[in-house]
Amino acid sequence: MVTTAGTLLAAYLREQVTALADAETDVAAGGTDGVHDARVAARRLRTVLRDLPRVLDDDATADLPERLRAWTRRLGEARDLEVQLASLEEVGSETARARARDTLGPRLAAARDAVVEHLAAPEHLALRADLDRVAAEPPLTSRADRAWEKELPRRVAKAGVRVARRARRAASADGTALDEALHGVRKAARRARYVAEVAARGVGEPASAAADAARRHETVQDALGTHHDTVVLRQALAELRADAVAAGEDPEPYDALAEAMRDRANAVLAALALAAPTDGHDR
Repeated sequence: MVTTAGTLLAAYLREQVTALADAETDVAAGGTDGVHDARVAARRLRTVLRDLPRVLDDDATADLPERLRAWTRRLGEARDLEVQLASLEEVGSETARARARDTLGPRLAAARDAVVEHLAAPEHLALRADLDRVAAEPPLTSRADRAWEKELPRRVAKAGVRVARRARRAASADGTALDEALHGVRKAARRARYVAEVAARGVGEPASAAADAARRHETVQDALGTHHDTVVLRQALAELRADAVAAGEDPEPYDALAEAMRDRANAVLAALALAAPTDGHDR
């Protein structure tokens, strides 16, 4: 029996809509991982709705990617503060840790409250209803009836080309432009990973190749995620350092952690460079 592209995509959509609902329940209950899990599920849904238009009728889902994007941004504010506050616990000085808690703690609490409040907003309830509808009856195109091996691997390849293109552009950037370019590579790798995850649900060599691609993109995504975290954390440290100096405190703990973040960022880039093949014969 032929497994169609639509079969794999429908299963993925159902899984991610369920994952999003479960994560949002955790958010409402004050769970520690809910915000992160909800953002991941929403991003996966946004990616397949946007990047598999030949399999899905994008007229029927036209506004869903942008609505999901708005939701992930709201979740992202809380998640970024969670990461920053956890990282800043590494500061050696108790005074510096206390300042981080006093400054970022209230922001995090407000961001989390805003997320929980939004869960009950008519706008979000409408989004959830539309996602449930799409999961129950995916608006598939005629291409969805094709064998998945005939349709999905080319989507995986196209997403991989986007990653490579952005990586080439990043290679010629520096300074702030480099940070922004690497963040673009990370986002492309994340999208490519999620597209590959759909194809990896099949069987046989094409599915194995898709799973390999998903793992490669995940490695890039995770590494550049660490790099991006150091960029954002250095920005937070600059603000905390300025407040500490104004209060007559020693800025050294902030300087030390900022230097450690720069070293970590450089190590991430070096590791990626060493892991990348130099040409097609090294693969």
